Amino acid sequence: MISWIFEYPESTILFSVAVVCLILFLWMKRDFFSPANIYCFSQVMMVGVAYLKLNPAMTDFKLITWLFWIGGMFAFLTGCWLVNLIWISKVAPEIKYPLVLHQDYNWRIHFFLSMAAFGFFLIGVFAIISIAGNLILFTESPGAWMGKNPQVGSYANYFCSSPMVVGLFGVASFKSFNPLRGYRIASRIMALVTIGLSFMAFPNRGTTFVCVGILLVLYNYLHKKLSFALIGVMASLLLVAFIGIALLRGQYGNDSVDGLVLDAAIDLPYKYVANNYWNFDYALNPPSDRETHPWTYGVDTFFGILYFVHVGPALRESNGWDTGYNESVEKVNGLNTVSYLWDAYKDFRVPGIFLVPLFFGIVFTFIYRRLAVLKSPKELLFHSMFVFWILMWSFTTGYKQPMYWVWMAFFYLVPTLCQRKSLPDESSLTEKKSEQKESDAKVATQSP
Repeated sequence: MISWIFEYPESTILFSVAVVCLILFLWMKRDFFSPANIYCFSQVMMVGVAYLKLNPAMTDFKLITWLFWIGGMFAFLTGCWLVNLIWISKVAPEIKYPLVLHQDYNWRIHFFLSMAAFGFFLIGVFAIISIAGNLILFTESPGAWMGKNPQVGSYANYFCSSPMVVGLFGVASFKSFNPLRGYRIASRIMALVTIGLSFMAFPNRGTTFVCVGILLVLYNYLHKKLSFALIGVMASLLLVAFIGIALLRGQYGNDSVDGLVLDAAIDLPYKYVANNYWNFDYALNPPSDRETHPWTYGVDTFFGILYFVHVGPALRESNGWDTGYNESVEKVNGLNTVSYLWDAYKDFRVPGIFLVPLFFGIVFTFIYRRLAVLKSPKELLFHSMFVFWILMWSFTTGYKQPMYWVWMAFFYLVPTLCQRKSLPDESSLTEKKSEQKESDAKVATQSP
């Protein structure tokens, strides 16, 4: 144990911070999915894993990389702290489990609008069938269709919207929110159908994990707070599923089933995590023979919106900016994901490393705190999505993905159209009753 600490000092420190996050979750009964906790836990765990250096491409961070990574975390946590400070000063309520809806909400309309979202997802599924001749899972070579295929990729915003559909059906699947038993059962069936169909149409790790993960987040808030044991079991299943999907896509080679050993099984999941950080370090400290990515003047920040007016891709191509495959910072061919801090840097330079995390720390925590007060599907859906923005930030920058803007449109419009009026919670009713009794007592004493 001592030798391991001296051999991997960085990982030891980072894993210790992760343990502190778990202690806060277990003994202090904090919410595991609060923005500050999920950001800190996910970042230190992934950098800790990366620093095990199981691949030669993972080298020690340069000083500027450490400063930017720590500075980004500090800025995000500062944003969370500022909102929490204001909230505490107003004596606002904490989240209570399970959340109980305090709105007059039309769950029938919610179900049919969720079916409309399912129809949006089906556009992508039918497009895949028309291009590949079948659902990709049942084609002869699934991996061939899941690379940089432009035909399939052009419909990604449709078939990768399955987590959005699962979220809309999922939030209607729990009794604490939805009192209509028939619509609860139908919503549960549709959520499972969507996950299955999504995996068969495009067996993508990220999309599948987010589908299942959103259901877990909803379960945590609407049924029962997740236990540490369940989180550990899900993490183990995640690794097994990751290896299974990699085998399906042929990423271990043709003879991988017969010759797979532990080192080979761990290699791809490790690279999947570590390449985000070795690419980030490589991007900030490029070799002398590589050009630095040009400054985007903040314009590329809005690619997710500009994409829908057919301006975003043209701007990237005409200015020589990277696409979503991060061509200029790909240290190892085929491993092209990178931390969101790189996008913040190339869009806003050094100030962006601090201002972008600070901004999102404030926004995410504000939505999270509103959830405790309003207890509405809208805030819960947005919070569930933002949890996975944070978890996936080591791989991709959520606000630059067009599909997330589609999700936000549905997550805003569906609850807004179904919401009728807010109902007072029990505490406010009790306060009003006590005030009324005091008023009646004063009137009785003053009357002759």
